[in-house]
Amino acid sequence: MGYKGTPRTVKIQFAQGHEHHGAEARARRMSYGEWEDVVSSEDDNAMAEFGKRLVDWNLEDDDGQPIPATPEGMRKVDTGLLTALKTAWLQSIVGVHDADPLPQSSPSGEPSPVESIPTEAMSPSLAS
Repeated sequence: MGYKGTPRTVKIQFAQGHEHHGAEARARRMSYGEWEDVVSSEDDNAMAEFGKRLVDWNLEDDDGQPIPATPEGMRKVDTGLLTALKTAWLQSIVGVHDADPLPQSSPSGEPSPVESIPTEAMSPSLAS
């Protein structure tokens, strides 16, 4: 039996505090060749490709009705949200999606304590 590779879909979620936190979508992955065609194209066909590969999402219209996860449904969604979803989808495919929070085990990133480094005045010949 051979290895089948990574999951066939990616789930897009935005971290708490993100402008679009709460929006979720799931879209099918693509092969490297397909990804390369999308990102190297002079046309911005990444949005169209995202629409073709969109599986589902939790988006609703102003009346609380579900918006279909289709290219037609995408026409009803704010452009900023669609751009964020498309960008997160592309980043997820190559493993750099930054919408998810860091794991709780991640270090806080606080600077390390500065140790005192002895200094001395420069010699007059180096100072000039």
